[in-house]
Amino acid sequence: MLENLFFSINAVAPLFLVLFLGYTLKKMDFISAGFITSGNKIVFYIALPAALFRSVYAAELSELLDLRFAAFAVGISLAMFFCIWLVAALFIKDKAVVGAFTQGSFRANFAFLGMPLLINLAGAAGEARAALILAFVIPVFNICSIVVLAVGSESGKKVGPLTVVFTIIKNPFIIAIFMAFAFQLIGISLPFMVNRTVHYTANMATPLALICLGASMHFQGFDVKFKYALIASLTKVVVMPIIFVAAGYMLGFRGYDIAAILVLGGVPSAIAGYAMAVQMGGDSYVAGTIVVISTFFSAFTLTVFIYMLRMLEIIG
Repeated sequence: MLENLFFSINAVAPLFLVLFLGYTLKKMDFISAGFITSGNKIVFYIALPAALFRSVYAAELSELLDLRFAAFAVGISLAMFFCIWLVAALFIKDKAVVGAFTQGSFRANFAFLGMPLLINLAGAAGEARAALILAFVIPVFNICSIVVLAVGSESGKKVGPLTVVFTIIKNPFIIAIFMAFAFQLIGISLPFMVNRTVHYTANMATPLALICLGASMHFQGFDVKFKYALIASLTKVVVMPIIFVAAGYMLGFRGYDIAAILVLGGVPSAIAGYAMAVQMGGDSYVAGTIVVISTFFSAFTLTVFIYMLRMLEIIG
């Protein structure tokens, strides 16, 4: 029992401690707003793509072509999106809040927090599953968020299908994954110098991402909309992982597959959702508060879920 508890804490705590370090450094003025902006760009456009390229390039093709797992991850994400959107539309009158509530409840901060957690849990196998999720599920997150925010936009800003397509095509994660996949298929071997450069660049993705994420966190206070943010946060870090894992288990997924499903469902709401809500006229207060609350709660909920699954011997 204690071994499982320590494993769960050791898998989750280091990530949130580095995240808290970023928050503390920002409060102490060691980190400026310019550093956060530049750091996020480095992570998004360089470090994480390098990490994804490395994981896909080194993975077995059988792991990368596991379409059953990919179909499940996409299917459960879409199902939850439409269910949450329907419930939100029925009970929330403000359309801008509906958009922020919906995307905050289902959109996972997988690239910045989920991927390193999955690597902690499952090593190289987890990294390969992370690449699979980023290739198939992250575009779904982006499309769904754009649609629900556009429908409820306060500014009336609408987004056409071509904009959505180009947004996905230009995503550096997608480019890195498919470049690595093409290299595997063609049989291209990277020179030692290039391979080592990719390795060093990939290694800075997790710490820099967590520091920038922590430094970006801010709480905007309480108001009448706070209850929506609280409900959305609990949906994201409690309801979603329970449904994801239960569905995955019933369909026969086990081991690191369940670990990947748990992480996909249980990591907090994506901070990119806040930026998108601001840009597209969604309720920025609700979107930002969801990120803060869900991130805080997830440090505890993920530890509990990992511990329970380890005790039940569902994940190793």
